[in-house]
Amino acid sequence: MGALLGAAVLLLVGYLPTNLSAPEIVARGRTARGTLTTGRYVIIDRIRGGGMDRIRTTRIDGANSIAIVQNGQYTTASGLYNGQGWNQDENGLVLMRSDFRRFVDPNNKALLHPEDPANRVTVLGLTATQPQEYVVEANPPDGSDQLRYYDAKTFLVDRFITFDADMHQHVTEFSDYRPVFGSMRPFRIHSYDGRPQNDTVTETISFERAPADSPPVTMPVSRALYTIDQPVVIPAAFSSSGIVVRVTINGRGLDFLLDSGASGLAIDPGVAHQLGLSTYGVTNQTIGGDVNISRTRVPDLFVGPLHLHDVAFSVVPISHYAEGSRIVGILGCDFIASAVLGIDFQKSTITLYPSGFDPHALGMFSLPLQLDDGVPRVQASFEGVPGFFLVDTGATGTVAYQTYVQKLRSSAPVVEQGMSLSVVGGVVPAQLRRLTDLEFGGIHFGDASVFVPSSSTFNLSDYDGILGRDVLSQYQLFFDYAKRQLYIKPA
Repeated sequence: MGALLGAAVLLLVGYLPTNLSAPEIVARGRTARGTLTTGRYVIIDRIRGGGMDRIRTTRIDGANSIAIVQNGQYTTASGLYNGQGWNQDENGLVLMRSDFRRFVDPNNKALLHPEDPANRVTVLGLTATQPQEYVVEANPPDGSDQLRYYDAKTFLVDRFITFDADMHQHVTEFSDYRPVFGSMRPFRIHSYDGRPQNDTVTETISFERAPADSPPVTMPVSRALYTIDQPVVIPAAFSSSGIVVRVTINGRGLDFLLDSGASGLAIDPGVAHQLGLSTYGVTNQTIGGDVNISRTRVPDLFVGPLHLHDVAFSVVPISHYAEGSRIVGILGCDFIASAVLGIDFQKSTITLYPSGFDPHALGMFSLPLQLDDGVPRVQASFEGVPGFFLVDTGATGTVAYQTYVQKLRSSAPVVEQGMSLSVVGGVVPAQLRRLTDLEFGGIHFGDASVFVPSSSTFNLSDYDGILGRDVLSQYQLFFDYAKRQLYIKPA
């Protein structure tokens, strides 16, 4: 009777029972996909979505690879060279990846070991509709709930449905599988999340062996937005609202926020329109709320004594007033990475140093940076519990996400309820909590008041929180993205 009742419930939700386990289905899926024979290949894909039509050319040379994405406005690239992953953005900046997500992403780890009950990978059953598919759910702790649909005959993946923290249902469909050099590859991939701006179709145009005389795959040379051969002081205003830098575009002075928590450069759409800047493409991302993001290029701009040419910006709604300044833009990764950026909160100074500058001579403590997202990720801890935090000069206060706070041995006392964090796209409700024993950069703090967001939409994937200016202002900081180091010294 119990078995009959269980089968009836499965039928109600659209699944038939199966004797195959989740690990067996995942393993058969890997076997069905196969492995690309070692060699040299050229793959050309057409990507349509976000208001743009792009061509991606991927060259594979044994263990090395490079994928170049081009349209009429910009070029980006990514790849792997001698075991080192890298990304190149629209401004030509190349950053080395640590690829930490391969090791820490809960969903990746769960699918590597679906047999471990702690990873919560289960088979829901077989769909009653045709063509039939095995449905496997991966819902690991601290991860995203994802349904994976495997074709019942071939065991090739038909689609993923991911219920992510941004409150949108993300669907990726795979079709038109073809055999290519020992592997099965989907020649059409359709991704959508209910927002028309993000509807994207990727179609493979060709997958061929590389010509015998094609050059070897290498890593491109990084392009700096500016070059200096001696220290340069950038005029800046330090206040509780942030570090404000004057930027001049088309003769107009504008206030930008110096923000190490930003993966690039950004300008407000209203200001971009007033300046006569053309925008292209549009996607929608969830930060504090849903916001449209476009792209533009600024032919010339001045930052203090620096003259920058042909600079790519994101166009994001960020206009707000703060202590006499109207912030309409952000100077993030591309600006910071073009030199060694020194911040002295006590003296309220910003100084750029040539790449050969060595902060060790100043008795600095160094911390390794991970820059996979174009933002600095460093290790810090509360109560001896290690975590990875974003170093964010654009954030007023320090943030710890709920998933990290739950790992602490103590029950962190609530200092104040009903707080909120102002972020791009809206306001995020939060609590102010008192955490103890903060360790960062070889320095031990007693207690620290941190914001704990109530909304998961603000949580940055694979980060435990944010170190804001309340903590950072206790140090003298040097950001060296080329060497992937943060040098710090107590103020």
